[in-house]
Amino acid sequence: MTQALSPLFDFAPFEGQSAQYVSLIRQFAGAEPFRSATVEELVLDGDYHRRPLRPEDLEFLKFQKPVREHNVSRLPALASNRTLLSIYELGVLRVPRNDVDAWRQFANFHSDATQVLGAQIAPFLEAYAFSYLAGGATPAIDVDTACARLTRIVDDETAFWEQTFARLMRNDYLEEGLRFALVQRWCLAPSKRRALAQAAASGFFDFLPTAARPALHGEPAAEALLQRIATFCELTREQHAYWQFYLPTSLAKCNLLHALARRPDRAFGLTGATFAAQAEALAFGVALERACAHLRPDSAEPRDAEAQKQALAARFANALRSIADRHGSTALAQCLEGQVAGERLAGRGRWDLGEQLRWLSSIRRYVEFAQRISARIDAECPGIDRETFVEPHEMCSTTHVHNDHRLVMIEDGDMLFWGNVGMQLQMSKGDMVLIPDGRLHGSTVVSGICTYHQPIIPDEWVRALVAELEQPAPAAA
Repeated sequence: MTQALSPLFDFAPFEGQSAQYVSLIRQFAGAEPFRSATVEELVLDGDYHRRPLRPEDLEFLKFQKPVREHNVSRLPALASNRTLLSIYELGVLRVPRNDVDAWRQFANFHSDATQVLGAQIAPFLEAYAFSYLAGGATPAIDVDTACARLTRIVDDETAFWEQTFARLMRNDYLEEGLRFALVQRWCLAPSKRRALAQAAASGFFDFLPTAARPALHGEPAAEALLQRIATFCELTREQHAYWQFYLPTSLAKCNLLHALARRPDRAFGLTGATFAAQAEALAFGVALERACAHLRPDSAEPRDAEAQKQALAARFANALRSIADRHGSTALAQCLEGQVAGERLAGRGRWDLGEQLRWLSSIRRYVEFAQRISARIDAECPGIDRETFVEPHEMCSTTHVHNDHRLVMIEDGDMLFWGNVGMQLQMSKGDMVLIPDGRLHGSTVVSGICTYHQPIIPDEWVRALVAELEQPAPAAA
């Protein structure tokens, strides 16, 4: 008999209560480990307990309307997911360096006050960040259909990476693009695995035969290749050293597993979501093998991607049949709901990462676009809405996103602008760049003072320009 299935996440019970939770979120983010970054903290050097949350944004974020499919890259999604991962990892031990400041920060990060606040706000933020994943179509209670959807994740991811690597090659941005992609996938993998390990220790997968359990640990050869590529891309710091460069959807994929792994009543949903995450990881690993064949050890044979995809589907089918036989249709439905949530989030993650890499790999074109937009503003709407900032030397803007398209236009002074690890776009008087809606970026003032403007640009202006990036280059004469 099928019981009524509650959605994995539902914001409805929290409607009208946002104000009290926003107050608690602000208190949580007010702890010293979560203050905004200084100029020395663009990359965090061995400081696991520093999590710049950019708490100044929380002064105007209301958290009233939950994240939706169309705005997963915007500031509310980034702020909620940065906060959630910080909460989930309050119980993780990473022994600090042997100095007074590190131990003080360690104590602040794990303090009772922080733990209590985190426990209070986590259910609200989970519903806020993930309710859109549980809405819409009900997953089909059909094993073959579910397995076909799982293999489609592999196929969609594979196609995405083929197109992405081709773009990076065309734009002479392969190494930098690999670096950014590995920050999203490789640097967050330990946290995902930790969530699953904690869930497994609590019996979350005991209802499955051992051979049918999902896992996010790759084969030794595949893991070794990832390590070689990371070293090649100079990603050699400890986990979360590159905290400022996590995209909202990358954090969300990690947080989805953590959120489900904390709830015994959603253990079947965790199984489905983990299989979706495993499908993503499989496709990424295969794509890296193809793109970085020169880094593969001579003795290592390339994986049979099709065989691995079919083996994953067979394991998933075994898990689904076992769940249905032992625990019934309600448990099966929750597992499939978790799979659909993972599938939807994978799709939004591809879009978010693809747009970020399009922007980063074409940044010189976006400088050109800014100049064209500036000329259009002067000609058509000189009174366009804009914000003006006057910032002192070494003023550092923790990475963030905007909910609209903006120019950064330097009136006077000098700035370093970035959107990737190691990126430093030097900007001086008269320089400008276009920042599309939802693109992660930050900056540091390197002159005594810097005055700059941010005009807000209509969507149709930007879409017309970005379409030019897809036009083929003119043939050589």
